[in-house]
This record gives sequence, C-alpha cells and structure tokens, in this order.
Amino acid sequence: MTRVNPAAPALRLLCAAFLLACGPHAGTAPEPVLDGSGMERAVARLVDAHRAARRLPALAYDTAIAAIARAHSRDMARRTIPMGHDGFRHRADLVARIIPFKAFAENVALNDYPAARTVRVAVTGWLASPHHLENIEGKYDVTGVGIVRAPDGTYFYTQLFVARGRVTEGRP
Repeated sequence: MTRVNPAAPALRLLCAAFLLACGPHAGTAPEPVLDGSGMERAVARLVDAHRAARRLPALAYDTAIAAIARAHSRDMARRTIPMGHDGFRHRADLVARIIPFKAFAENVALNDYPAARTVRVAVTGWLASPHHLENIEGKYDVTGVGIVRAPDGTYFYTQLFVARGRVTEGRP
C-alpha cells in the first residue's frame, strides 16, 4: 500500500505486508485479464460493498485509471519489476494527466488461487491489513483495478485510489 499527497514535501511511502500466496517464478509473457466487467470490476464491487457497510460512498470506476493499474500488474507479472510499488511516482504522474487529484494511493497483491477464488482472496487480504484497509476506507472517490495473470497461474493485482481535486498549497 502506498499513497502520496502531492502537496507534501516528499513522497510518503507506507509499506504493508503483501499477499504472498506463492513466490515469483520465471516464465514467459503474462496474459492480461481483460474480461470487461469480470475480475477487475469484481474487485471494485467487493471494495464498494465494504465501503457501503461502513457508510462510505462508492468509488467511481475509471477505465483509464484501470489501464495504468493493469500496466503495473503486467510489469510485476513479467518480473520486469519486483512485486511492490516500484514506479509509484510515475503512476501518480500518469493519473494526474487524467484527473487532477489531491491524494493518490495504491494496493498491490498477488496470489495463485483458482479464478473462482482469487479476487475474494485478494480483497480479503487487503481488508485484513491495516494499511491496505486505510486506502480502501480512505477519502477517495475514483478507482481503477488491473489484474494480470502470469503463465505460472499467479494473479497480480493493482488497485489505484484517487481523491479528485486540486491541491491547495499549505494543506496536508
């Protein structure tokens, strides 16, 4: 889980435990999970269900933000970057080109559960982690999810959270 407030003087990284159901494996290029209202949207629905139970507003789903999240998941699945938040500032810059924001965060995960269970396992793991939960319950209003499955069957998840608005200097 990582987040940034662009008004802050330095990038604030908060690292939490990742969902590591299996270790990294060598392999060929991953196949992206691109089934429209499928797995990626299922993550967003589960997150929104949790937010609703806490009387928090639903997050708008943005496909351009999802494409940025998916690219990060693809890089992790290809093992061109390690599992985690490498390139977080770059993703924040890409999101800023789409939506001016006052806060931005991400959750990442991986697991090798079967397709029928992988989404629930990933979201359940985030909900059990205080720092990931902080993003899920945060004052964000837009999200995008990217899931890529590596050839070895491992699913890589990235969920981005965006709080729309312009940064006001001097405000945290």
